[in-house]
Amino acid sequence: MNIDTNLLSDTVLEELKKYHPRVYRNRAPQNPIFPYIIYVLDNLVDSFPSEDYYIHIDVYDDGNKSVRAMENLADIIDNNINNKVLNIPGLNIHFKREGRQFVGSEDLGGKNLINLRYNTRVYFR
Repeated sequence: MNIDTNLLSDTVLEELKKYHPRVYRNRAPQNPIFPYIIYVLDNLVDSFPSEDYYIHIDVYDDGNKSVRAMENLADIIDNNINNKVLNIPGLNIHFKREGRQFVGSEDLGGKNLINLRYNTRVYFR
């Protein structure tokens, strides 16, 4: 079993783009259009025979707008990937939500954020 983080990342990107068109890995471009999503693959843990990744999915929106649209987007993502199992050539992925947190615009310089955190069990084949 060989770890292929880029294959996992590409798969997560493809999955998230089913729910929203503006999805970025690790950081957004300068002056992105709201709302947008950033995802980060974090904290790889060896739990043989799988590898466990924390995957953070951050939904951002303009802090001057109602949070309803971003809450709806976070709900759509979570309803579609929490406890989901993806089987594709080269890997098997199981998403399990570990947390959801709202961070208001006063802490983020004019942006609101919903952080979805998944403990994701990955079997590379």
